[in-house]
Parts: sequence; structure tokens; C-alpha cells
Amino acid sequence: MKLFAPAATILLLGSWPFISFLSTNRDELLIYGGAVSLYAVLFIGLVAGLGLVARFTLGAERFPAAAHVIAVGSVLLFSYLPISFGLSRLGIALGTVKIGIWLVVTLMVLAMVWRVSRASQTRAVLLAAAIVMTVVPAFNLLQFATSRAGAGDPAMKVTAVAVADRLPNVYWFVFDAYARDDVLADYFGFDNSEFLSALETRGFDIPSQSWANYASTKLSISSTVSMDYYLPVGEKLHPVLWTDKLQGFNPVVDRFRELGYRYIHAGPGGNNLKTRCGGSEDLCITAAPSGTIGVSEAEVGLLRLTPFFPVIRRLFPNLLSFDFTKLSDILPKLQPSGEKSLFLFAHVLSPHPPQRFNPDCSRVARIGFDLAGEDYSSLRDTYLNDLRCLNPIILEAVDAIVESDPGDPIIILQSDHGLRGDWSRSVEGKTPRTPALLAAYANLHAMRTPAGCDSHLGEIFSPVNTFRIVFGCIQQEAPDLLPTRRFTKARNILDEIEDGISVPDR
Repeated sequence: MKLFAPAATILLLGSWPFISFLSTNRDELLIYGGAVSLYAVLFIGLVAGLGLVARFTLGAERFPAAAHVIAVGSVLLFSYLPISFGLSRLGIALGTVKIGIWLVVTLMVLAMVWRVSRASQTRAVLLAAAIVMTVVPAFNLLQFATSRAGAGDPAMKVTAVAVADRLPNVYWFVFDAYARDDVLADYFGFDNSEFLSALETRGFDIPSQSWANYASTKLSISSTVSMDYYLPVGEKLHPVLWTDKLQGFNPVVDRFRELGYRYIHAGPGGNNLKTRCGGSEDLCITAAPSGTIGVSEAEVGLLRLTPFFPVIRRLFPNLLSFDFTKLSDILPKLQPSGEKSLFLFAHVLSPHPPQRFNPDCSRVARIGFDLAGEDYSSLRDTYLNDLRCLNPIILEAVDAIVESDPGDPIIILQSDHGLRGDWSRSVEGKTPRTPALLAAYANLHAMRTPAGCDSHLGEIFSPVNTFRIVFGCIQQEAPDLLPTRRFTKARNILDEIEDGISVPDR
């Protein structure tokens, strides 16, 4: 027991940072759980190795104290971020000061642990604490991972269809968090009419009321490629419903396969794992890392818990990179005149933060690592600047596609959701046409279809109907459209927003 308890404490507290991280981010469990588990194994192997070294160098008498220092040190290593946040609230902003304070606190705690480890009761107390710290998030994680009950999987039935000799190429671009024009005008004072008019001149239909069905990338894109809603409401959702769909295993891709299309998947980069290539695609397009090592959301999330992250960012600025796929990465690889018609899904993580453009619209050399996914309200200026710089690039891409495509392509420019955050204030003297509560649902939608195919089916549009329209156009059938509905999610339970639809005038 004298040696077993400290050894078990090392293993438990060595695994705690990773189990806690996955439990906190369990919606992403199926997306990057494997990567985090790999890092957990490596780290546990490291601390276990340190424990063995301590056992054979310090002897059995001092091993418990050394084991406790290693175990508690593992926890403190991954506790830098909350300590840093606490210091920021006290007005301490300088990174070197924060690291210095963390280091002093860590050394003091470890010295105290070494000292109290001489008492036999310490082994039992630390082991009990380690068990509680690890078992509670592990139980929550296991319960979540094994739960499959909840809202139904939206999956519109795929039926066999006759394939024409040459069907139009389909280009679907999702520009993350691109807000609708009335929200930009009423809350930001940003006039986007010139860009929208340029699209209309190029043959795009733009409904005045495009409403994302969900204010969430995962739910919005996955329901779009399922051509159906997650129902019924009031039920718990589980990542198994959307994870595979985001990576190409979905009814839309299945339907295009039935029609003889090849599937091209362009992930967003930033090593965003939600909509990465899943292996079903004929061609996967990714961004090349600009730094020595490209890192993912999960890796950044783990690394930021430690003091290594600010140190690496300061001393080795080009070591890690968070690279985002650009339109210029995508277009040269498409080969629109290939033997088979193509379907492209391109998730472009812009104008979503972090900032991508300088004020002169040149590219930011060192892109920030914070995706700021839940609230953009403090990033107003950089968001609008990126939007202003992105618009002409989109127009150039549209022109390049139309010029290079051998037929009359279908082009969809869409955002997964609008602006999330606190939009309680609007432009002075303006009454917002879209209530602040619904700003996150007011998204961009513009569709260009071949001559003879009418994509204008009313002024109210929902992304869930996108490919019902596309396949109706390709197969020359009237689309069976679903009514516009919007949903919110709290504690993984879906609820429907029943009212509040605005009627903006462009």
C-alpha cells in the first residue's frame, strides 16, 4: 500500500487533465477524442516514466513524496490558463508576470506536498482526491459517450435517379458567420448592398430573409446536407448525429454519387476538425501549414492550459501555425472540365474570427489561435474589415468559376449562421429589423442556377432546403420544400423558436 497508493495517484492525476478536457468538450468527443486520447497516453507514459526514475533513484522511502510531487505537478501544469484568467481579472496583463506568479505558486505547492508527504495519512488523502477528480469527469464522459437516445437523425431518403450525359457542376461555399445585410446595417452601420448587387448582376438570387435553422456550425451544416431537421424537439442531441455528416458521409453526397458526380471536400483549415475531410471524398483540399507544425483546435485547447503556449508564441512565433484554407487554395485544384461532374463543399472559416486581413486587405502574417466562437461582439472592427476584404475575393472566385466551367454551373454562397454574441445595441437612431435574439440566425444565402431553373422560391429561405432546390433543378422536378424553422440548443436539448421573424427591406 505504501508504494501502490502514490503510483496510482500518479496515473490518476496524470490522466485527469485529458479526461477533464474531454468531459468539458464532450460535444466534440467524436471529432477529436482520438487525438486527445493519444496525447493522454503519451503524457501518462511520461509521468509514469518519471515515477519509475524516482523509485529507483530516490529509493522506496522517498518515492511516495516524489510520486505526489509528480502527480500534483501534472495538475498544476494544466492549470496555468485558469490561473492566468484569474490574474487578468486582478488587472495583471503582462504574460511574463503571469508565468512568474504561476511558477512561484507551483513551486510553493509542490514544496508543501513534498513536506506533508512524510505523513502516512497524505497517501490516502491524495489518492482519494485523485479518484474523485478523475472518476467524476470520467463517469460523465462515459455516460455521454454511451448515450444514443434523443432527437432523430435527419436523413432524407436517397432514391435512384436517371443520370444525364453531363450534369452541371455544383459549387457550395459556406462562409462561416457571414451575417445578413440588414443585421450588418442595423447593428454595425455596414452597407453590404454593393456586394449583393454585384452578385445579383452575376445571376444570383438572394432572398431578403434567409434564416439559418440553427445558430451552430455543426447543426446547421449537418442538417443542410441531410435536407431535414433534427426532430422531435425537447430531446437530447448526441454528436453521433452530425459528426460523420460533416465529414462527407451524408445524404447529399450519396445523392450526388447516385448522379455520377465526383465529390471534392475543402476543409476550413485552422486545423478545424469539425468539417475536415473524412475519407469519402475523391479529392481533399487543405491549407499547407505556414509554420513548422500545424496544430488543431484540440491541440491548441490543451496547450493553452499550460504555460508552454505563451512561451512558444513569444519565443518561437513560427513554430506553430493555425492555417486557414483560402479560396485561392481551392479553385486551382477543381478541374471543372473533368470526365465527371463535380460537387464541391468548401467550408471557408471567414469572416469568422480570428482576424485574417490587415486594414489594407493584405493577409495577416501571424493569425491568432482563438476562434472566439460564441461571441463576436468585441471583435466588431476586425470582423467588418475581414468582411470588406473578403467580398471582392468572393466575386473574383465566382467570375473565375463561371469562366472556367464548361457548362452552366450551380453556385451557392451561404453562411452556416449569423453573428453570435451580445447585440443589445444597434446603430444610433435605427430600430433593428431583426431582433438581437435572432441575429445569430440571419445568414447569407445567394444561389446561381442554370438558365431555365428557377431558384427564386420566395423571400424566406432556409439552408435545409438548399439541396432540395439543387436536386430539383438537376432532375428538373419541383422541389418538396420544408417550412422555415429555427431551433436553439441548451444543455444538448433542442427547442424551437416559434416567432419573431423580421421582414427586412434591402
